[in-house]
Amino acid sequence: MKSFKYGIIFSILIMLMTFWVRKVFFDTLGTELTGYYLLINQMLGFLNLAELGLGTASTYLLFKPLSDNDNVKLATTIQAIKKIYSIIQKVIFGFGILIAALLPFIVKSQIDIYHLYIPWLLFVSSTALSYSYSAESILLTADQKVYYIRIINGFGRVLCFLLQIIALKVSFGFITFSILEVVSVLLQLFVFKKLIKQNYSFLSNIDTGKLQGIQKKIFLEVKKTFIHKISGVLIFNTDYIIVSIFLGLAFVTSYSSYVMLLQAMSFLITTLSVPLNSALGHHLQEKGNDATVIKFMQINSIFMCISSILAFCYYIASSGLIFHWLGKTVVLPQLTVVLLAINCFCLIARTSVDIFKVAYGYMSDTHLPILEGGLNLLFSLILVQFLGINGVIIGTIISNICVIMIARPYYLFNKAFKKNNSEFIIHHGSVWFLSALNVFILYLIFIKYMNFMDAIQKSSFGEFIINCTILGILSSFIGGLIFIIGSNDFRTFIKQQLLIRL
Repeated sequence: MKSFKYGIIFSILIMLMTFWVRKVFFDTLGTELTGYYLLINQMLGFLNLAELGLGTASTYLLFKPLSDNDNVKLATTIQAIKKIYSIIQKVIFGFGILIAALLPFIVKSQIDIYHLYIPWLLFVSSTALSYSYSAESILLTADQKVYYIRIINGFGRVLCFLLQIIALKVSFGFITFSILEVVSVLLQLFVFKKLIKQNYSFLSNIDTGKLQGIQKKIFLEVKKTFIHKISGVLIFNTDYIIVSIFLGLAFVTSYSSYVMLLQAMSFLITTLSVPLNSALGHHLQEKGNDATVIKFMQINSIFMCISSILAFCYYIASSGLIFHWLGKTVVLPQLTVVLLAINCFCLIARTSVDIFKVAYGYMSDTHLPILEGGLNLLFSLILVQFLGINGVIIGTIISNICVIMIARPYYLFNKAFKKNNSEFIIHHGSVWFLSALNVFILYLIFIKYMNFMDAIQKSSFGEFIINCTILGILSSFIGGLIFIIGSNDFRTFIKQQLLIRL
């Protein structure tokens, strides 16, 4: 409950402050530097490949020693994780310097040499330093103390944002803005180290004889998760680079502003779902496979309902928000917004499968991430030549539907849950149908009958907020009602949660 409470508080606060920072940055430094700043953040995703998916693999490996109260094995595993992260930091620094040499070829704009290289190197330093407390975050996550992470990261980000806004307002510029990223990470590092020292004093009790064996076991798990990590980078990070190279930094600013709304919703949903990772890991250990499959179908129906509602709300409200936030010049055509709304649905709907894959430690479907990332990159590179920004988004939609929405749930059912194809088809067919029905009914009510699209786009900012609130409440009520009527799994989960609270 603490993780949920702090997660929602800091997620909303960070999300709002991120919009504020972007607005101040855009107004102060202009379209080109804003596009470059956003591009930097996406290119850091390539450096984060060096993490190899270690966080996901390591969290799974800590469930058993925590459950067995085996402090020696736990301490030894944490030490092994720290050693690996130390290597990762050096790799990130090295590749960061190499990428710096390629910046003139990636950035198709007239940015002076100081703003081209210094912010990049500072952000690289910040990213590398953040791995100094990754082992501590993994331990707290596995031990179901995610609220500590939320508080430390949350305060760190909020303080950083406030200082960055002040720096921009008093014209300290992009370089000072970037230095504050490093300062924020150093502050979080200090707090994490102090917290772990106070609460896990036994971590110095290491079995050195088993250290190398545990490192090998971690690397075996990492081999599986690394492929998934590559897929994530190919999907979520290459699009910005493709847009920058083929369309320019101005398009990066427009595209990223809409994607930022997607990521804000995804960040909020992920924050709320992170505590489920460790809780379901323990649930699996205690209850077994059949009970976990039932729980998956319940949670999957919840996320399909949420994703259909949020995708529709995104389609209705995103352009209006962009207009009030950054201005008319950043608004994208309506067809582009429809395509982004489809990606919004896929991005949120995938959450349930991701949660249970972590809980099971199931990362053996390594061919799927390769296929997913490859399809996205291939189709985006081809279609951008003919369809511009729409082609990049369609490339992502193709990979999302083929892999995320069909293949990955199938493999989880078939390989991890050991269930037959008919159960997969019945469950997924029903939630897909209900999601489509939900969007169709919302479309009839809000667009055909109420003409809500025009009302939102032509409203003042105050009216826009009121209209969005009405949209969110009514669409949630209607969507929830549709799933309550149509899905037994959804009804059962809601009943269980009500009984717990009563």
